[in-house]
Amino acid sequence: MCLLTFMPEGIDINYEKALEAAKSNPHGFGFAIHSRTTIIKDHDMNFGNLWTRWEKLREIERGPAIFHFRITTHGLTDVDNCHPFNVGNDDKTVLAHNGILPIVMPVHETRSDTKIFAEYVLPNMGGVTALDNKETFESVEEWASGSKLVILSVNPLCLYDWYIINESHGHWLDNMWWSNKSYIAYTPVSSAYWNKTGYSLDSTRGMYSDWDVDDDDYLVGAPQIDEAILNQHNADDYECFIDDIYEDSGYLPLIRVFTEFNSTNQTAVATCYECANVYQIDPYEASATHCGNCKNCLGCGNSKCNCWDDYEYGQSFLSFVDTNQEELS
Repeated sequence: MCLLTFMPEGIDINYEKALEAAKSNPHGFGFAIHSRTTIIKDHDMNFGNLWTRWEKLREIERGPAIFHFRITTHGLTDVDNCHPFNVGNDDKTVLAHNGILPIVMPVHETRSDTKIFAEYVLPNMGGVTALDNKETFESVEEWASGSKLVILSVNPLCLYDWYIINESHGHWLDNMWWSNKSYIAYTPVSSAYWNKTGYSLDSTRGMYSDWDVDDDDYLVGAPQIDEAILNQHNADDYECFIDDIYEDSGYLPLIRVFTEFNSTNQTAVATCYECANVYQIDPYEASATHCGNCKNCLGCGNSKCNCWDDYEYGQSFLSFVDTNQEELS
């Protein structure tokens, strides 16, 4: 679900790690640099082209910076959906995101969930200055549980130049912050283990109740899954989350987060978002639940968890295709 990086002033991202990140997250790239009075940002679908411009600019502009590598989860795969985005009409503030926000996406929406958050949700909360309130900041962290965001701002009304939401869900390495480990090179291998699925999720979670929109504007398409499923490292909170989401629902919504099904050729792959390993999945067999490389749960990313305690092994990923073809395709 993308890789988001943050560099404090004077720190640069390593090219080899950036190149691996681009291979693992190939759906568009972008950066932003805090330049005291302005935010400089750039985007490209070609990593090499953007990196050339980044290197030249970074020789001059040494302020705090973001570099983002995208995997498409919502919206079109195009440069307009490359992070970072301006926050509303504030051209002095940008944000980038790693994860899946609990936003009910409009039917046929071409924007990503992050772009909607940047253009609509955060501005309607009061903009970046709202994050200077500790209670508001913590409520956004809780709402976006599992997701990670970085905001850069030269807005003179802000208390800080940058903000990291759910910083603890990422890690610091080389004096910079990384939202996950998909900058590490791994050789994809086939996996022989498969598990079961179930289906159906009431996808009405998320969103601020005071949105000034008609109900029809935000109809649910496919099941919406918060990336707490992928990156939540507080086992107790995660298990409560699982209980709430999957009561009477089965496991297909969880498996859909890390399994991509191609209805054209009836194939599927599972991706480990902890180490970036990719597995060929036989959709007529049962689905993978753990990474054969790093051994972590493909759902929560932990080596020890209770995500699959009530999981009945053996049922295939396509066992619901007859009744849920639209959801699976």
